[in-house]
Amino acid sequence: MVRLRTSIISTWRIEQDMGAQGPDQGHVDDGSVNDLDDLPEIIPRSADDLSLERLVRIALYTLGVVTVIWHLYYASSGRMPRSQHANIHLGLMLTAFYLAALNFSPDDIRERLDNVVSAGLLVTIVACTAYVHIHYWRWLRQAREQYIYTNVDLLVGAVIMVITIHATWKAYGKLLGLVTVAAIGYGYFGPMFPGILNHGGFDLETIIYSNSVALNGVYGFLLGVGATWVVIFILFAGIIESYGGMDYVIKLGRTIGSRISSGIPQVAVVSSMLMGSITGSSAANVATTGSFTIPLMQDNKIEDKYAASIESIASTGGQILPPVMGSAAFLMADIIGVAFADIIVAALLPALLFYVGMAFIVHLSAHRYGWLMDEDEFDAIPEEERMGVLETLISTAPYTIPLVILIYTLVALRWDPMTAGMWAILSLIPAALVRDLILDRPSTHTVKIWGRRTIEGCKIGVVNMAPLTAVLASLGIVIQIITQTGFALDFSLRMVSIAGGVFIAVLFLAMVASILFGLGMPTPAAYVVVAVLTAPGLIQLGVGEITAHMFVFYFALLSTITPPVALSCAVACGIAGASFWDVCKETVRLGLFAFLIPWVFIINEPLIYWEGTTTALLFVTTSVGMLAVVIALVGYDLQAKLNAISRGLYMVVGLGIWFVPNMAAKIGLSVFLVVWVIAVFSETIPSIEQFMASR
Repeated sequence: MVRLRTSIISTWRIEQDMGAQGPDQGHVDDGSVNDLDDLPEIIPRSADDLSLERLVRIALYTLGVVTVIWHLYYASSGRMPRSQHANIHLGLMLTAFYLAALNFSPDDIRERLDNVVSAGLLVTIVACTAYVHIHYWRWLRQAREQYIYTNVDLLVGAVIMVITIHATWKAYGKLLGLVTVAAIGYGYFGPMFPGILNHGGFDLETIIYSNSVALNGVYGFLLGVGATWVVIFILFAGIIESYGGMDYVIKLGRTIGSRISSGIPQVAVVSSMLMGSITGSSAANVATTGSFTIPLMQDNKIEDKYAASIESIASTGGQILPPVMGSAAFLMADIIGVAFADIIVAALLPALLFYVGMAFIVHLSAHRYGWLMDEDEFDAIPEEERMGVLETLISTAPYTIPLVILIYTLVALRWDPMTAGMWAILSLIPAALVRDLILDRPSTHTVKIWGRRTIEGCKIGVVNMAPLTAVLASLGIVIQIITQTGFALDFSLRMVSIAGGVFIAVLFLAMVASILFGLGMPTPAAYVVVAVLTAPGLIQLGVGEITAHMFVFYFALLSTITPPVALSCAVACGIAGASFWDVCKETVRLGLFAFLIPWVFIINEPLIYWEGTTTALLFVTTSVGMLAVVIALVGYDLQAKLNAISRGLYMVVGLGIWFVPNMAAKIGLSVFLVVWVIAVFSETIPSIEQFMASR
């Protein structure tokens, strides 16, 4: 009988040495978990085991279960306003954050002081959450509508703002914390700023009132989306991880990769694609899947810099994959005001185009640099590292069943994400039990292991969601202030004005601004900032709303592999032991196709707004164009290395297929390219290199 293999994910680690990075989303432990002793202990086995650390652990597990139950209850009933639920959500998540932040083995006075601060803020956030909940209707009806509030209200509001900023700073480093502090300073010192930044200014009372007591800012739409649409998927992902989902994703990737010649680096693509969609941070995705895929690539003749660059690009691309898109899809639907299913449909073809390009890049690079797996190497893979058909069907049932339910409810039934996520979780938990009872003999012991994993999964989901909640609340303050001061509108107008209204110039400025604003930020934070500041300028020029938001979202996301910050590259080079700048150089060279994709779909909008046959033809031709662009970037056509002239010709053909407005020309160029590549590969005709050499 096939034994169930799983992985238990550690909570998080704050990677302050990398600057503004998100929480570590986990570490894969490839050991079998068939014994309760292999799982984290929850309840002390005797009075001697009882300690403050154990009590905190029990509290964290209890909070995880309570939080999951509360969100499932709210998803099924919705019996209170979203902002009131958001307050409870904020309290639960910040409580979990500071519980997890307690260090019971402090090395110096600074860590001891940090423990004291965390404990104090833990108690304070509980009290503030209770206060807001009790006075919610007074805040809504009197403070928000009639501007009637007390000094205690202001004090509580100020404390909540400070705590969210502190949690953001602690979780993601100085950058995001300073962004929020700078926004508050900008609101207060408005008259002192020059030019476009100048405004009338607000006193501290107004800033605190508008960002808390008025149920805006901290309690704005960002926290609302996080407390409903985002959280249900993060909790879902946490439970999947506790049931061994990460282990099976990587194992599935190895199985797929071992079936093709360029299989080893393809493992990184498959694993990162599947996991990256739900992590919400490209850097965290690199830390998670890269800890496995990078050493695997290194062990199979791939240079350190190439292993790190492939993982960086693949992990970044995971954030564009529907339906979650690193949580940005939920925010995008709420900001634009469209159905979530519309975002999924719009994002699908660009995401597929990205992975077409990624697969081409990896395959051509493997052939050029000799990273191929031969038959002997495949036979050498241990049997336990492969997945048979029956094992795959049974072992992955707890993941595939909820995924099918999720896609059906979101796309076919067009349910809201929280309801769809609720049913996904409710199908996941019993499906995992049935899977365990089949693979491990039915017994009380098996049920206990399943129960322990379920509790662990609740905790993982809450711990992973906690820092994201803090950053959404903090960004709510930023968005409230830049909107209230009029800076967001002025920035968009000025961007269009500087470009002289020239469409391409506006797109270029939007691209640069999106990359700059996205530097050092996790996916949701980067998208929110650029959506408010740069997307309106594109919409003014007639670009569709979803297309405009997708355009700036892609570039904000790609900032994670853009030097000089390039957080994903920084994490990858640390794992690979490679030079940061070498990794950045190869990542930009191999990943240049990703920077072109937003230009492709903004020029060819039927890739976003589907138009039947036109969309189908565009996707096929753009995929063929991707092949030409990738050949140019890799410098190899499956027969010979290419010189600069040959690469330039391939690039021209690829860009022509992408950007020539005439559909007949696109089809003609695509047919020509396909015939040419097939002929060169089969050696029916000489390659460009051979032809030039013969002359």
